[in-house]
Amino acid sequence: MIGDGLVNMKFHKDVLKNISEFQRYEWMETNALGSYASSSISGMNLRRNQGLLIVPHNSGKGKVVTLSKFEETVFVENRLFEISTNQYLDTIYPHGYQYQEKFELNPFPSFVYRIEDRRVRKTLFLLEQENVLAVRYELLNQGRPVTLVIKPFIAVRFNDELNREIQGLNTDTYQGNSFVRWAPRPEMPELYIYFKKGEFNTATLWYHGFIYPKDYDRFGISKEDLFNPGFFQVELKPYEKFDLFVSTEDMNLDLKNFEELYYQENQRRKKKLFNFKNSSAAIERISLNFERAFLFRDNKVRIHIDFMSSKKNLRFFLFCLPIYIQKTNSLTLFKNTIEDILKYMDSGLLPVNYPLDNEKPVYNQADLGLWLIYLLYLYFKQYDDLEFLETIYEKLRVMVEAFIKGTTFNIYADRDGLVFVGDRTINVSWIPVKKQNGEVLRYGKLLEVNALWYNALKIMEHFGILLKKKRYVNKYQKLASKVKQNFVKVFGTKDKIGLYDFVHQDVQNNDFRINQIIPLALPFSALDDDYAAALLKRIEEELLTPYGLRSQSIYDSGYRKGDLKDGDEGGDFYAGAVWPWSVSLFVQAKLKYSQKPQEVQGLWRNYFRPLLELTEEGVLGYIPEGLHFNERLNPLGSEDFVPALASVMWSEFLLNEEK
Repeated sequence: MIGDGLVNMKFHKDVLKNISEFQRYEWMETNALGSYASSSISGMNLRRNQGLLIVPHNSGKGKVVTLSKFEETVFVENRLFEISTNQYLDTIYPHGYQYQEKFELNPFPSFVYRIEDRRVRKTLFLLEQENVLAVRYELLNQGRPVTLVIKPFIAVRFNDELNREIQGLNTDTYQGNSFVRWAPRPEMPELYIYFKKGEFNTATLWYHGFIYPKDYDRFGISKEDLFNPGFFQVELKPYEKFDLFVSTEDMNLDLKNFEELYYQENQRRKKKLFNFKNSSAAIERISLNFERAFLFRDNKVRIHIDFMSSKKNLRFFLFCLPIYIQKTNSLTLFKNTIEDILKYMDSGLLPVNYPLDNEKPVYNQADLGLWLIYLLYLYFKQYDDLEFLETIYEKLRVMVEAFIKGTTFNIYADRDGLVFVGDRTINVSWIPVKKQNGEVLRYGKLLEVNALWYNALKIMEHFGILLKKKRYVNKYQKLASKVKQNFVKVFGTKDKIGLYDFVHQDVQNNDFRINQIIPLALPFSALDDDYAAALLKRIEEELLTPYGLRSQSIYDSGYRKGDLKDGDEGGDFYAGAVWPWSVSLFVQAKLKYSQKPQEVQGLWRNYFRPLLELTEEGVLGYIPEGLHFNERLNPLGSEDFVPALASVMWSEFLLNEEK
């Protein structure tokens, strides 16, 4: 791989002609609507959630692979050359990767093939505000013309499922003036492909036995059948171009000009929302893709937590906002979003599944409101916006009072001031560890909840001072003092180098998990400096890796090495996997307790270099949700986890730009 410029990435024959090598690299093209296109750099789909046009289902409950791929054949006189590549059960066919000369991402994916003395380039990109994929084929040199045959392979299924040839599927092709249309399944998006020259010849064919090698760990070996309704055919003379526009809706082809759209989209991506001083190529790639995850709708901020799913998680939504606060000029959008979140507060709890899209809010997590209060502290620290603080303070106070008095899911402040949450049947923790029979293990006084609770009380005291609300200042000051006094009594271990993970009745759980970093990373900690320094040292020894923090200590009996499976639920993901999105929590803690900030900067530039290098493999420019180490480094969870990008950017800001 060669990097030319800040975000340009190129791959040549040494990688492209090696089957195991090209499978290491994937591209993804996205738009503001949450749609995406993705595949490997050879064009061979490696996962069931890849394809050329994947769009959100109108129910909001998933994403649909409409067009899986184009299968291309080039005819030079009467000689046939198939330039596509697929994985079938027992073989790879065709062997189009042998003709591929280059793959480039700058910023759009392009593929160059050499067929004898002919060079053909394919370029594609998504329109920002429409579910339209623009694709161009062009003959790059002088000489004989070529004939290009392009077969669309249609899936029209959710991106976590697979197709089987089924009776009753609507395989009819509807041909109009310069377009073809298919409506294979009711309640699913239709598919249109527009073209300005050449012809489309209909057929009804099925291709059987597609295999997606990067699905093996999560789903096992599963086969898929794809529907081919015919083929486009066009002759390309030297330097001639052939454009296709793939859409899920009817459109006016006369308004679609490839050059104009290419220029508009390219210019749009050069207008950076997040700029960093003297940033590396990796930071530039991360910033570009992080920005692509933002959608500004209804005068509010929306963030795609990842593109390859329809995942919604308020906690991770909030994690993405600290860097937005520092870099944006649209504070009104931020404030509107905070007010919208608070609008859905119920019994002091916030909905897990925010932002809501015509769906019922789900309330089952204890810590979300406490994270929101922390985020607001960062905002007011930066902007001193007392007018907005006065607007929302009462709702924040209602939230805190719900914890004090007791609310749903067995959440209440105990006599010692600490918060008790859940029971054996109710999980309200972000670390949902259960027994095999489904019984909840992590309930009671949870470490991370009470670290956040103390931090929230101190922030509410601080806000009360700013707003001259003396009665509330005294109340939260006294309660915070009680919580601090009892925090170490309840959670402190005898050796004073760790904290209990959770406590209830006679149980003091000694698992050393990633949540140990929380009381150190927050602005207000219930620990004294000596205890905090000892805890941080142990975190560095047992949890820290160059990719972020482990979810559990390597010395815990529950730690699992090498046998974690992608897609595991319950405790497995929380028993040793590394979470790259946690790196900013460590950086915050290290800066807070370090006497030498320059050493922390050196740690960031050198020790965490492998974390940034993750953007050069897998889905290019992205970082996965989790990792585990076996014989090789394996991604877990979302392949394109936007909060991990936000964490890197927040760390970069704290170390190099914060005043």
